[in-house]
Amino acid sequence: MNLTRFAEIQKKLSRRIRLEDVLEKVERVAGVDAAYSEDACFAAAVVVELATLRTVEEKTAMQTVHVPYIPGFFAFREMGAVIKALRRLRSSYDLLIVEGHGIAHPSGCGFASHLGVLLRKPSIGVAKRLLCGSVRGIPSPEKPAEIVLNNSVVGYAVESNRKVIYVSPGNMVSLATALEVVKKATHRHALPEPLHRAHLLAARSKRGY
Repeated sequence: MNLTRFAEIQKKLSRRIRLEDVLEKVERVAGVDAAYSEDACFAAAVVVELATLRTVEEKTAMQTVHVPYIPGFFAFREMGAVIKALRRLRSSYDLLIVEGHGIAHPSGCGFASHLGVLLRKPSIGVAKRLLCGSVRGIPSPEKPAEIVLNNSVVGYAVESNRKVIYVSPGNMVSLATALEVVKKATHRHALPEPLHRAHLLAARSKRGY
């Protein structure tokens, strides 16, 4: 395992990130997450219709992992299984919501950006913890707080069902659209529904293995 090499890959991918909207409308969103059992990664992908939050399709995949959990390099641990699950989907989706960060990352290329660039898909990162930067202000249900890194706004801290989540664009999505989609996709849980359902499905897949 070569962390210097991983950092170089992230830096190279960061140059390919686009932070403008490429879609006129987002109709279907795929949420991806994974669960672990020793060296096995159980990934889940769930496609949800954004307007109704109806589940359209769900798929899982399992893959052995060889990279330990290292903050900032999560993509290298989970990417293989997640892409495998996404490729099993027959339904189309417009955008990815990823458990992890987008540009709110030390290299500017977190898991959501990494996946979005590789798949050439619009993507958004949603995380439960802040990895870097600082939050300007206190998030409230009415108003999110900006995440600032190197004097630039890279995302938002959002109060979601009494918990705080951290939203940042991954690729092919603007800051404003990332926030809008996450709000539309969030219902009864802190995480957006596509991500919440992918989390549950990954856990079920792990238990059933």
